[in-house]
Amino acid sequence: MTDKNLPVTTDSLAGDFLKKFGKAVNDYAIRKYDQSAFLKSAMIAIVDNPDLAGCLKTDPGKLSLYSALRYAGTTGLSLNPQQGEAALIPYGGKISYQIMKNGMITLALESGAVEFITADIVRANDEFTPPSNPNDNYTYRPARKDRGPIDGFFAVMKLKSGSLHMKWMTLEEINEHRKKYSEKTRMPEIGYGLKTVLKSLLRSVKISDVLDQAIATDDYFEPEFHTHGVSADDALEKLKEEKPVAKVENNGGDLL
Repeated sequence: MTDKNLPVTTDSLAGDFLKKFGKAVNDYAIRKYDQSAFLKSAMIAIVDNPDLAGCLKTDPGKLSLYSALRYAGTTGLSLNPQQGEAALIPYGGKISYQIMKNGMITLALESGAVEFITADIVRANDEFTPPSNPNDNYTYRPARKDRGPIDGFFAVMKLKSGSLHMKWMTLEEINEHRKKYSEKTRMPEIGYGLKTVLKSLLRSVKISDVLDQAIATDDYFEPEFHTHGVSADDALEKLKEEKPVAKVENNGGDLL
């Protein structure tokens, strides 16, 4: 007997939609990836989020999902929230797309030009000395006990050619960056700060056309994220605390 309080065939709605439009989304790919795995990650994202699933019940919602999937399909980064590479975000009955910090790191490493890349937080009691010029090294030693409040964020990347590149932004600079888009939005959380400084670093060094396209796509959608006060990178940590990884039954076979 079916429980009437459960969402009605959420997995079927999502599965039917992805089977119908999945092949068309593949036409936008600019990077080689497992397209079936990409669509399954979209399935997980939709089934695991009632707000996303609800968008499939209206024509504007379906249209917005198709548009978001076209952008997502260019790189094929996983949309599974637990992986933190990219996200489908519901706003008022419509769906948008956001590339996340882990997704940009994935594309940078995949380019073959990057040996190491990371982003981290600097707190008031940490020992941190950014390089005075591109050829210098840097010092970063987090305090062992009370690290204090957030002072800023940095991203560092070492290329296989041997060159080291770093970007450092104070907390005030991160706040000003966000205020450019909306005075109403709340101050940044950790995920937003890390992603912002990482994007700034990746803009300063040519890595790959695929990464440039991914950053441009994220820039295109960023004003909308600020307006709604949403950061997928920050939401990820809360999601991990609240929910286990979604399990999707694939009774209908492959999505492609």
